[in-house]
Amino acid sequence: MFAAPRVGSVGTLLQIIYILHEKSSVCYVMMSKIFQNEYGIYISHKLYLDSIYDNVNGESYSVRESLFNICNPYKIEKVHKENHINDDHLQKEHENVRRKFHLFISDREIVNLFLKEVTNSKNNNNHTALKTADLIYEESGKHKVENAFGANTGPAVKKMVNLSIYLFPENSTFYAKDVRHIHEHLQSNYFDFILLDPPWWNKYIRRKRKKSNDAYNMMFNLDLKNIPIENIMKPNGLVAVWCTNSEQNFNYLVNIIFPKWNIQYIGKWYWMKITNQGKPVCPFSEPPGKQPYEKIVFGCTERSQPNPKDGQLVVSVPSAIHSHKPPLIEIMQDFLPANPVCLEIFARYLLPGWTSYGNEVLRLQHESMFSNS
Repeated sequence: MFAAPRVGSVGTLLQIIYILHEKSSVCYVMMSKIFQNEYGIYISHKLYLDSIYDNVNGESYSVRESLFNICNPYKIEKVHKENHINDDHLQKEHENVRRKFHLFISDREIVNLFLKEVTNSKNNNNHTALKTADLIYEESGKHKVENAFGANTGPAVKKMVNLSIYLFPENSTFYAKDVRHIHEHLQSNYFDFILLDPPWWNKYIRRKRKKSNDAYNMMFNLDLKNIPIENIMKPNGLVAVWCTNSEQNFNYLVNIIFPKWNIQYIGKWYWMKITNQGKPVCPFSEPPGKQPYEKIVFGCTERSQPNPKDGQLVVSVPSAIHSHKPPLIEIMQDFLPANPVCLEIFARYLLPGWTSYGNEVLRLQHESMFSNS
């Protein structure tokens, strides 16, 4: 059954979307992990998403191939020497990530993987991927789904919502709502794993917002702290937060936000972004210059299960869509109970078996993301 009542003015009526089926007996197929050694894990964002939509209303869907056609490193603006910082801790962290990546990517097995990739023209400059990303963002923004919630309790389906077709993965729940109201909707829900991808306040995004309406809304650290994680996390729970390389953001997260959430810092991973030839997507720069990696920061309550090992690399070819993060669920399995109850906050796409919450929670479920065969 599918119901989509009419939406009134924003904030006055809730749009409720239910997609109900008989319980599916299909197991989730995990295809993201490709290679692992002592330094890190190589995963494929695209392969995982393709596995989710292999059968949608009898059709096979896959994420547009060109979106991950990252052929060459991006060019970045150089940081003036006077802006370099003399922070020993940050410098050591920077060198440690660079050293680990060199050791990881030098492994003979992964070298052979990248030798199989077709060499693209040096003049491509990722044009095809960026053009695809712009098209998806334009199309998915024409009829946004806002102030809505819904659930698909069966196999993956496609449905029309607000004059557009969206794909819904199996057994998924979503809330297309402002995270500052999360306590109103999830107050009786409890999660084993909570993943957050906050729109951290930074100068680059602030400049972008002045030029375009497509830049996402930024959030101050105080707003992030006020999300009531402590009220929705199970005992023995685990939290992961995508974090920029800003020391200010990291320190506030660990020293102010985590204590308020009643969790303790246990370590961080580094998402290392590479081209499809295995090169960093941009050069390693002297801090505070742009880096080819971002941080995943972990916190927990009292736990009987193992915690993620500090300093792990998660290596993948990124989507050309800004801040489109890869799924972590497969590589988190060793740290979670069987059949974990999972929540993503600030989500822009859905995952099977998860609850997803955010203003743009269906943005990357839009049909423009996919091709079908």
